[in-house]
Amino acid sequence: MRSIRAVLWGGAGLAAYALIEPLRFRLQTKTVPLVAAPPLTVLHLSDTHMKAWDRPLQRWLGRLPDLLPDQPDLVVATGDLIDDDGGIDPLVEAFRGIKGRLGNFYVLGSHDYYQAVFRFPIKYFTRGEDPLPPHRADTARLESGLQATGWTPLQNDTAIVESPDGPVRIAGVDDPHIHLERLEHIERAAGERLAIALVHAPNVVSPWILNGFDLVLAGHTHAGQVRMPFGGALVTNSSLPTGLAGGLHRVGHGWLHVSPGLGVSKFTPIRFLTRPEATLLEIRPG
Repeated sequence: MRSIRAVLWGGAGLAAYALIEPLRFRLQTKTVPLVAAPPLTVLHLSDTHMKAWDRPLQRWLGRLPDLLPDQPDLVVATGDLIDDDGGIDPLVEAFRGIKGRLGNFYVLGSHDYYQAVFRFPIKYFTRGEDPLPPHRADTARLESGLQATGWTPLQNDTAIVESPDGPVRIAGVDDPHIHLERLEHIERAAGERLAIALVHAPNVVSPWILNGFDLVLAGHTHAGQVRMPFGGALVTNSSLPTGLAGGLHRVGHGWLHVSPGLGVSKFTPIRFLTRPEATLLEIRPG
């Protein structure tokens, strides 16, 4: 009987922690060594899944500039910024004060086009595609708000930023998870010191690396959202292997960083061993 009680209490404790972990926001710093790249800092945000009542996340994002050691050179966001239309205004306000010296750039994810609906968790373990949710998000209002505060969209588009050490290419694609990506602009020109790719679902990685990009930044997976202590992520909800579900990984000559994200869907408000994270990437020659 005592062993059964211990198991029940242990299970209850783990369940309680899984509800608390989504509130344990953190800023992590990672070094990205690239032989010919200029020294540059990139603040990577993703998967905020903002809702009107996400007060803790809104407050933490408001404090984020003070948590940084210095103003980053670039700030990028890789989609699923809102969970429903109620999150648009809080998201825009929370992002307003986060500024990069050389600019702020974003791509969108499926939740920025379609408002969240309930789906049984078992669907994440199947390979079939789900139908698109029935209710469109007010994407135009989200984008107008972001752009009014200095954010530049890169859905299937490219920007060239002039850094003190030379031109830096930043290119993005629209969300591959719902088949909106276009790849014709994935290229790199001579003389560019660095090339960075932005994508929401990391289904599109190889084309960037094969076309000379140094760093691919993605989100979508929530680093698995639930991880086992020794087995890692159970699923990624993408074509990415579970071993690459979150963090910084070498891919060919370049790097892939998959953000654990900062939010959760209102229908799956848990995390386990995948703390919500904003990541400061320090690109260093080496």
